[in-house]
Amino acid sequence: MIALSAALIAAAHVYVLPWGIHFLLPSNREKACAISSLHFGPPDGKWERAWQREKPDTCEFRQFVVPGPLLPAWAEHVDIGDVSVTYTVQGSEEPQTLSLHAETIDPAQLTAGGVPLSATVEKVKDRVRSVVTSHAAHPVLLGDAIAARNKPKEGCAGPGPVAILARGESLVDLREGLLSKSMEVWVAAFSGPRRCTWVKATTRHK
Repeated sequence: MIALSAALIAAAHVYVLPWGIHFLLPSNREKACAISSLHFGPPDGKWERAWQREKPDTCEFRQFVVPGPLLPAWAEHVDIGDVSVTYTVQGSEEPQTLSLHAETIDPAQLTAGGVPLSATVEKVKDRVRSVVTSHAAHPVLLGDAIAARNKPKEGCAGPGPVAILARGESLVDLREGLLSKSMEVWVAAFSGPRRCTWVKATTRHK
């Protein structure tokens, strides 16, 4: 069993939305990109749900939350409060277990009053690394973060929402691409599993 630091455990989250449960789970593996299996249920063990990735993630691009790193995972909706979670990180066979309290989120909260975001962006070898930080007083649900000169023409839904951020937390998005000083970071902000809009983050180049 891999030991997790107290700070990582404190940073972990479980959120309940009408369409699913969102986990943000700590990883001690520096280059881990995905959760490969997940078991969760109430501490009394009266029921348990299990989820396992059918195929390994290609890790073609990475998205995780800091402080952490925290890796995102989704499961089908169920009403939970206190929950025991056992999971494995891709590339490791060692399970990790922790206890968390789930927070229920009304989707109307996600974009109430706007989605103020800032971002730092830099070139890392052949990839663009965007760090998007939420300054909203409410939780925000984000997806892709893309550096571009103008608002992306393609739809924002992409592969779907990635992570819920509390105020002060950041989504790190690392993907192949070009970067110039004229580019700003555009982020997909979700209010449902497929409902989203592009939001321009206040961008600083490193």
